[in-house]
Amino acid sequence: MNFVIVKTSAIGDVIQTFPVLEYLRKKFPDAQIDWVVEEGIAPLLRAHPLIDQVIEIRSKAWRRHPFHLETRKEFRAFSEQLRKTYYDILFDLQGNAKSAVVTGCAKAKSKVGFGWKSVREKSNLFVTTQRFNPPPHLNIRSKYLHLVQSVLNDSETFQPQGVRLHLSSLEKERLQTIHTPSPQPRLMVCFGSKWPNKQLEKSTLLSLLQKISADSNPSYFFIFGDEEEKRFAQELSTHFPGSVALGNLSLSLWQAFMWEMDGVIAVDSAALHLCGTTQTPSFSIFGPSLASCYKPPEERHLAVQGACPYGKIFLVRCPVLRTCATGACIRDLHADALFDAYKSWSAATFSKIF
Repeated sequence: MNFVIVKTSAIGDVIQTFPVLEYLRKKFPDAQIDWVVEEGIAPLLRAHPLIDQVIEIRSKAWRRHPFHLETRKEFRAFSEQLRKTYYDILFDLQGNAKSAVVTGCAKAKSKVGFGWKSVREKSNLFVTTQRFNPPPHLNIRSKYLHLVQSVLNDSETFQPQGVRLHLSSLEKERLQTIHTPSPQPRLMVCFGSKWPNKQLEKSTLLSLLQKISADSNPSYFFIFGDEEEKRFAQELSTHFPGSVALGNLSLSLWQAFMWEMDGVIAVDSAALHLCGTTQTPSFSIFGPSLASCYKPPEERHLAVQGACPYGKIFLVRCPVLRTCATGACIRDLHADALFDAYKSWSAATFSKIF
């Protein structure tokens, strides 16, 4: 058997699809499993031990210059590489117009995607040959698994165990330098998010961390991804002697360091979804996205869901996530309430460790 997964972006969405790899590899140990993804995310997938071939696309660049000769050459080369293999099953787990172009180009006996009720963009329906509608209440990871298991007529429950991404020799060396065993809980704090309306108020986060510090004196590791986050991470570290601000982490190195942590504190972001690929517990804070849909589903992952003061009701994401002027669902959360939730999570989590 050979399979190809079409899930081109974004980083968090790609990571949420990883349980499909575990499932396919367990069910078909000798299968070829390929993946089509945007070039910027390709290094993450090349580090995944269960993928045979990563096929890159540059759709963002192609859309900017659709009629350039270089664009046509690149797309032709991509199409030829994709069509070298005749796949038994293609899984289009993106479900939009962009992935429809990829799915339409590929050669496969069966092209599986989402049905009318669950596909993101209806144009995708024209290129798939088998379609399924996962129950809307399922966690996003279970929705992907449901689609894959449905075409294979498999109704058994599958529990992913996580994966350790491959590290380069340089990444292994750096991991040794940042790995610091501690008798206290080691907590990674990932406060950043692509969307401002998913971020906790800085003062609320600081107050929460101070309450946690007074309670259990953890070792904090503040993770940053850009200069603005770096400044805040360094500011946070001044409040907690012995804490560390870390940046310039590849996704593979970041994940390996997560495996060494006792817990991860995060918002709805790629960091949280990356933590879900490990056995490390997480405490997360959600606002304009539904926690039951997006948080890692295992019991060791606890999420706090902020309430919308404007009465917005949604099954996946708030329809005004990008445009809400206040982001009050998450920014109005109080440190005291968050700490109470954290205490219940840490009592169950760290009692097994310390």
